[in-house]
Amino acid sequence: MDFFHWHWWAGLALLLLIAEIFVPGFFLFCLGIGCIAGSIAAGLGLGPAGQLLAFSALSLVAFFTVRPLLMKRFWKRDDLKTNMDALVGQRGRVSQDFEPGLRLGRVSVAGDDWRAECVSDSPLRIGDMVEVVRVDSNTLIVKPLNLP
Repeated sequence: MDFFHWHWWAGLALLLLIAEIFVPGFFLFCLGIGCIAGSIAAGLGLGPAGQLLAFSALSLVAFFTVRPLLMKRFWKRDDLKTNMDALVGQRGRVSQDFEPGLRLGRVSVAGDDWRAECVSDSPLRIGDMVEVVRVDSNTLIVKPLNLP
C-alpha cells in the first residue's frame, strides 16, 4: 500500500498536532504522537502491521500518561472565572452619582458601564472607587472602597 511510508505518517502527525490547536482535550495530540511512532517504524523498514502496532501502542501510552498530565496542567477549571463571575471582586469607578434613597447609580468596571446598586447608604459621587460584591441580573451590587 502506498500509505505506509514514513512521510505519510509524519504528514498526518503534523496535521493532527496542528488540529489540536482548534480542538480542546489533547486527544488529537495523542494520535499525533502515535503517528510519529508509525513514521519511525516505517523509517526502520517495518511493514504495515508493525507500523500500525507502533501507532496504536504509542497512541494508547500517550493517551493514558501524557494526556492526564497535560489536562492537569492546562485545564484548571476551578479557578477560571468567566462572564459575570469574573466581575466579582473587581474594582470600578462611579460614573454617575448614586441616588441617596434608592442606592442606585452607574459604575465603570473592566471598561464597561454598568447599572449598580450599593450595599450601604453612604453617598457615592462620580470618581469614587467601589468593589463588586456580586452580580444580580444586569445590575452590579457594589460596596464603597475607603481609599486614603
